[in-house]
Amino acid sequence: MKSAFALTLTLLLGIATQAHAKKPSFVAWSYTDKDIYPSALISTATVDWASDEEDQESEIGIYGDENGWFGVTLYDAPEGAKVTVEISADGGWLKPSKLTINTEDDDPEVLIMPKAIYDYDALHAIKQQKPVNFTTKVTINGKVIGEETETMILRSVNECPFMVSMGDDEEPADISWLFAGYVNENHPWIDGLLKEALTTGIVDSFDGYQSGDPDKVVAQVFAIWNTLQRRGMKYSDITASPPSKTVASQVVRFLDDSVENRQANCVDGSVLLASVLTKISINCGLVLVPGHCYLAFDLAPDGELDVTAPADERTVLGLETTMMGADNLKPLDELMKMPARLRKEIANKEQEASRVTFGNAIETGSVDLAANAENFAEDGDPNYVFVSIKDARELGITPIASGLTK
Repeated sequence: MKSAFALTLTLLLGIATQAHAKKPSFVAWSYTDKDIYPSALISTATVDWASDEEDQESEIGIYGDENGWFGVTLYDAPEGAKVTVEISADGGWLKPSKLTINTEDDDPEVLIMPKAIYDYDALHAIKQQKPVNFTTKVTINGKVIGEETETMILRSVNECPFMVSMGDDEEPADISWLFAGYVNENHPWIDGLLKEALTTGIVDSFDGYQSGDPDKVVAQVFAIWNTLQRRGMKYSDITASPPSKTVASQVVRFLDDSVENRQANCVDGSVLLASVLTKISINCGLVLVPGHCYLAFDLAPDGELDVTAPADERTVLGLETTMMGADNLKPLDELMKMPARLRKEIANKEQEASRVTFGNAIETGSVDLAANAENFAEDGDPNYVFVSIKDARELGITPIASGLTK
């Protein structure tokens, strides 16, 4: 995942060719073109793409924040020139940001990216897309050579970009690891869910892999599944977002939105379960196949979540999260108000129905996982991607807070 950003950055820069005049000129540059995704800016705030030794060197000079999303491509700057680039936008989400550098060579083309100063609270608050004015200004040796303002689209924080077009002759860039930003193991709602799950009696603790027993790992996942079913979670296929010319994206609900509305699409449900499993230290990830997403989790504490391993060596199970709404279970508070004998009878019956659905969901997910093992093994195929939450966290992808405090 680390090398994808730098590689696609190089490809994108290669597209911008033109007949250069010797007089310096510039064009504004944005990794996602005319669309701005708050989810990407927030979740990658601490990522250092440039530190990856596997990253390929760019064909042009790059100055400033190599992890940046915005900048300018400067043409025909004289060698040793003092260049200042300023970027700003209306709406308060981006504070005026600038960078001054001295060009080292007489490169015909360089990319200059100031360290963007974001207002992260403002980015979190963007729930609907809107047009914004984005301004770039370039000064060379004290003389302003140009100031340009473009209208760009600021997207909802619930829109997750997962693929960027690199042009007609290039493969699209896969940035689907950004889905990991919606996995929020720190969400305050999770503690309440785990407390409820313990009252079902399916497990007496959530200890992750401490038992060393794969069956107990599955039991913990089932306890969470059963509790979400009692919360009334249903599948809802709400995924569309306004189209973009260069970026493919999908709407993803925050955990509290899914729980409050009792609805989840395939990504929502997978993100929800991944958040809870990550909280209890069960290694999991998001499986992305054409038009669909489901969950995978590892039964072994030292497992590598290897979805490409041979069947007899694989310790990973798939889980089809859209099947969660197949059973209509009584809410826990309603069940607890019943007489003890009746409560036990109904609870046992409903738990058995829930267990059957859970087993079918594991079978469905695991079969698809096995069927696509070779596809996941192929590097660079954006249609078949496995997003390990553990790897995403190590990369620096951080959870996007929903704003809920309790």
